[in-house]
Amino acid sequence: MRMASVCVLVLITPVALASPWQSAPQNHAARDRWVATLASKKISLTFQHLPIAQALQAISQKTGVSIQGLWLDTPVGCTGIDPAITINLEMKDMRALEILEMIVRQANDSTQSDCRWQTTISGIEVGPKSRLLRAGALERRAYSVTDLGFKAPNFQAPAMQSGGGSGGATTPPFTPSQNDARYQKLKLLIQSTVESDVWVESSGGPCTITVFDDKLIVIAPDFVHRAIAQSQIVPTNIHPTNKPTR
Repeated sequence: MRMASVCVLVLITPVALASPWQSAPQNHAARDRWVATLASKKISLTFQHLPIAQALQAISQKTGVSIQGLWLDTPVGCTGIDPAITINLEMKDMRALEILEMIVRQANDSTQSDCRWQTTISGIEVGPKSRLLRAGALERRAYSVTDLGFKAPNFQAPAMQSGGGSGGATTPPFTPSQNDARYQKLKLLIQSTVESDVWVESSGGPCTITVFDDKLIVIAPDFVHRAIAQSQIVPTNIHPTNKPTR
């Protein structure tokens, strides 16, 4: 008699990783709280050809969360959002985060820059990906993928023997080389489906994923880590960041 293998849910869990350049613990709780506030607080706003800077300020005033734009030529010569872009929205009892993302989409439609938002040590910043990907914004997080290397054994019933018998044989778990191959496939899946233009190996971007034992070490800014969490490639738990944006 043979029992069917158990279906195992893969869980990637971000865990803290010590780093020689890691600074003192930052306001992780505050950053989580800002996002939670935007995601839960419902507000009503009407924007008719309102400059984007004023639109972001209106959300900030209604939620108490600092929201800053990374503007074109501020500092001089920097890429950024053109402050002349205007926003047209009429929203009633909508979550502030949804309104913020609608503003970001309108900014995308009005400029050649691909805009995103992310948390910093002082609030929320909105700007083109090229600015958000700056070296000072990169954060290292370790995602545990231990469960990916677990294989449920096939149990075989012991043979019927007079005087008793030995226990059933089991299929051994994956070998280290098999585990590494599976982790590499997961790494490639993330790189091809989550912000595919930011990874150093595929597009020459600044973001990296390294396989180390049973962890994926991801160095990327907050908006990329958030995209990994939202990708639903595997269930993901949010954890405090290890290196703050500047």
